[in-house]
Amino acid sequence: MSLFHRPSCLTHLHREELATGLVRVGCHYAPERLCDDSFAQADIPLPPSLSTAVAKRRSEYLAGRWCAREALAMLGVSGIPALGADRAPQWPEGTLGSITHSQGIAEVMVADARHWLTVGLDTEQWLSAERAARLCRELLTHEEREQLEGLSDIQRANRITLIFSAKESLFKALYPITGKRFYFHDATRRDSRSLTLLKTLSADWKAGTTIPFRWRERQQGVLSWIALPR
Repeated sequence: MSLFHRPSCLTHLHREELATGLVRVGCHYAPERLCDDSFAQADIPLPPSLSTAVAKRRSEYLAGRWCAREALAMLGVSGIPALGADRAPQWPEGTLGSITHSQGIAEVMVADARHWLTVGLDTEQWLSAERAARLCRELLTHEEREQLEGLSDIQRANRITLIFSAKESLFKALYPITGKRFYFHDATRRDSRSLTLLKTLSADWKAGTTIPFRWRERQQGVLSWIALPR
């Protein structure tokens, strides 16, 4: 049961303990039900930079911070992540996390920094066959495109969506600990459960490093995540 008042624009809260010191919380959000006092009801400050944002953006932020606070509470930590200058969440001391939202669903993964080095979480709606074909070269390496041979249009689109999401999770996991930006062609999927860096990001994260990821298929899309223990 939530410790905080939940505004009507947020529904279907779910919580999951994935491992020691690693939790995931998600909820549905409805921008059309966002009210002027929804942030006050939830006791979550609205950043000045979002005061004039459209309802969709404000509801995404509210849902993400709501889930983050619930997840932190599961780890015995109070508070919510602040909005950093680079718009990335700034997590309370001793914790780290990742926030994602898509198509009315917000998801948050939060970890105890004593046990976990970094986490990255991403959700994507399944790409249509037409859009996947347009994005294929932008998102996939030559090696990954070769692996699409023999698949149906729908299978190709789903594979491209999964790789897209996994690479987004990879960026969210590695950017905070390397400070280096990298792009879709800087990593490749060589097997079903890992990504391999094609670019050196730091002394600890060199080209050739393999990073495991996990995912779950859903009716409307895919959820992927990376959680690296210390």
